[in-house]
Amino acid sequence: MGIIPRDSRQIVCLLVASLASPLFAGETLQVTTADGRVLSGEVDRQSNSETLWLRLSQDNIILTTAVSWSDVVSATLNGQAIPVAGIVGDLGKYATSAPRTFLTQYEPVPIETQSVSRQANYAIKPKIATIQVEAGLANLDRTVELDGLLVSLAAFDTNGNVTPYRGTLNARLIVQRTNFHTGRISFDEFQRWSVRVGEKNFYDQIAQLSLPFHRPSPDFDWEVCPSAILNVRLGVPRQGNYEASVPVTIREINPLRDTMQNWIGTRFYRDELTHNTRHDGTQLLHMGYSPSP
Repeated sequence: MGIIPRDSRQIVCLLVASLASPLFAGETLQVTTADGRVLSGEVDRQSNSETLWLRLSQDNIILTTAVSWSDVVSATLNGQAIPVAGIVGDLGKYATSAPRTFLTQYEPVPIETQSVSRQANYAIKPKIATIQVEAGLANLDRTVELDGLLVSLAAFDTNGNVTPYRGTLNARLIVQRTNFHTGRISFDEFQRWSVRVGEKNFYDQIAQLSLPFHRPSPDFDWEVCPSAILNVRLGVPRQGNYEASVPVTIREINPLRDTMQNWIGTRFYRDELTHNTRHDGTQLLHMGYSPSP
């Protein structure tokens, strides 16, 4: 009995003829698989709705190859293109049997190519190890004052690589407040946010988020110190919670605006549009502002 070399891509059937008569020749089907293989042969009667068996015969030897229909991307029958679904739906028309004079002996061979492919597709991704956050003041609407924060949030996996994620960001802004009447200093939560983080928020695998102030901007709350702390907590399903805190400036230091604030009670000019500026025609209603002649 001859020995067929093992082929890691096929399941080989070795059939030994008891008679040396030529084999019946059916129609030749050629298929192309998702991983680029091209297989051809007669459709064997073993084929079913899940698996295609192709049979090749030469002299007294028959080789059969099995492939999942889900891996077949195109097919040709005797050189003519044919829909794959058409073959699956009418196997009785195309399938033939090997001659019964053959004694069949099966030798299964591991399909290593498919195993490697599955391992690549279902490889466990490294888990998030830590997060890094940066934040800065931003103008988020049509007015001139800076009325929110822009936050960049990156997650690093256990290999030290930046990795995208889906989760929920909870952030809070902690400020120092000085009461102008009593001089008492306190540390308060000025603002809190909760934001969903998804694919649309990412740029170069780093999430970009805007956090608008939902109360008057620090440009109008002068008891608040210009420096603050942004604390963020990122919750990622099936991985856990991650936290980071960074210093952030919430009111820009500007010598001219600081002088205006001390002398005339506002940091903005007459024609600058802010949330606290009210106009009646061209007349400014800011109290305490007297433009120079």
